[in-house]
Amino acid sequence: MLPSGPHKAELLERVHELCDDIRAMPLDATLEARLNSAYGARTERYTRLAQLLKSGVDEGWAGYATVDGTAYRRGRIAEPSYETAELSVESGLLRDVKGQYHCHTKGEINMIIPLEAGAQFCGHGAGWRVFPPMSEHFPTVTGRALMMYFLPGGEIEYRTPPAP
Repeated sequence: MLPSGPHKAELLERVHELCDDIRAMPLDATLEARLNSAYGARTERYTRLAQLLKSGVDEGWAGYATVDGTAYRRGRIAEPSYETAELSVESGLLRDVKGQYHCHTKGEINMIIPLEAGAQFCGHGAGWRVFPPMSEHFPTVTGRALMMYFLPGGEIEYRTPPAP
């Protein structure tokens, strides 16, 4: 069973609304543009999701599992289900981290919440970043950021990086 807390139900309600809105859309640049327009960093939707995710860290249901000390924590918020458009919902709390190389077999959606000025995820600041199916990378955070990840079917494949 996944951890819970006072603000998790509201976060899940808002995540379900977002997932209904993007259900069956391909994970591509069009989806990224839609998310940044309708749920972008200057919207009430983004602001509230960010507040709720920060509460989740404080309440212990987001970013709860230590991966690399205080520099890298993550945690699953929801399993793939109809309500989440078959996406797992994950969280990450990171500071100056280069994560493990992986492939997004079915793609990945990322909500980026900088917790300090200039913080970025893979070169992107506050807002949304969508990786298409079969894209690969080292997830890299500069500065301190809170993240929410959406993975189709919860799928991710860790791989050996290509030779330079």
